Amino acid sequence: MKAHLIKISALLLFTLLLVAIVFIPMPELVTYERANIVSKGVYWQGLGDSGKLLDAKASFVKIDNDTGYLFVCHDMPSANTCQQYRIIERQGPIAALSHLF
Repeated sequence: MKAHLIKISALLLFTLLLVAIVFIPMPELVTYERANIVSKGVYWQGLGDSGKLLDAKASFVKIDNDTGYLFVCHDMPSANTCQQYRIIERQGPIAALSHLF
């Protein structure tokens, strides 16, 4: 009985972990450039439309996949406070974690 309960618990934990990996956006390391100044930052898309650039003090960050630009905004309702950066490279979550540590 106890072994059966352990197997069910392990299966449930594995299923929850798999669902989290599939549905929760993973952070990525983004290399971006503006005025010949290149920077790197960890970008996390989040669960809504707005993302976060963990290295910046911005209230709203968004990557436009169509144009390849990163928009860093300091006041969410106003588009006038956004700065536009050209994305040079995007790397996965392992690169993002190694950049943080």
